[in-house]
Amino acid sequence: MGKEFVICCSFLLLLFVSLAFGAASNGVDVLLLPSMGVDGHSSSHSQHESLAVSMDDPNDPAVQVFALIKDLVVGKTIPIYFPYIKDPTSFQFYPKEAIQHIPFSSEEVPEILRFFSFSPDSKQALAIRQTLEICEKEPKENEARGCATTLESLADFARGILGSDTRVEIMRSSLLSNSSTPLVQNYTILDFKGIATGDIIPCHSEPYPYPVYYCHFQLGADSKVFKVYLKGENGELVESVFLCHMDTATWRPGHVAFRLLGVKAGESEVCHFLAAHDLVMFPIPK
Repeated sequence: MGKEFVICCSFLLLLFVSLAFGAASNGVDVLLLPSMGVDGHSSSHSQHESLAVSMDDPNDPAVQVFALIKDLVVGKTIPIYFPYIKDPTSFQFYPKEAIQHIPFSSEEVPEILRFFSFSPDSKQALAIRQTLEICEKEPKENEARGCATTLESLADFARGILGSDTRVEIMRSSLLSNSSTPLVQNYTILDFKGIATGDIIPCHSEPYPYPVYYCHFQLGADSKVFKVYLKGENGELVESVFLCHMDTATWRPGHVAFRLLGVKAGESEVCHFLAAHDLVMFPIPK
């Protein structure tokens, strides 16, 4: 299921922090448009499928990312799962010419595996199948979701939600030092500031032979995004994206975030720190 998306020249994409995706390029993309309910109201919450394996296990280190807005207190120390990324360039989009001839569809997995010389029963093959399954899932009610393999398709996804003339900013977490980092350690909040409120689109890097981002957006559900400055026990400095989902009424009551935070669905926001390989997009005020 391949598609090319061409960005309108009036759409300005501003890169924030150190997001250098490289030259603009089209590619092979899967983007699924919103599926609207008859009443126009949200009836489900989009959850990142890549984390689904951990969502029911409060002991999994990967769930140590959730917090509440009230937890943003300078000087407070909290454990966070924030793996160090040795080579940020590995998450930069490839140019169109490098991937346009490579299939991107579950129906063509055998051809994809042959192209990359992966065995059908290898871990790489499993990751490819799982990523394509995520990318090809139909949107839920009042949801937009899909995967981008190029900077243009990423921008086009945002433009389709936020408006064709909207100037969009991309923000991601950024490591400010180069020491090796444990998967989970205590981080102290040095400072924080609110960045945006309203329509915010999170995108998550998926395991694939080249960069693929899964993006999702719940129509009518406001979010907030903060930039939080952290210092780890080992001295690591991090500028972290802190994304808050303000309406959790439609979330699954047994979601691990509620158990970890001691709150109930619909009674509180749920926030989480984003790893450096994930990002958020939001409109820049005119």
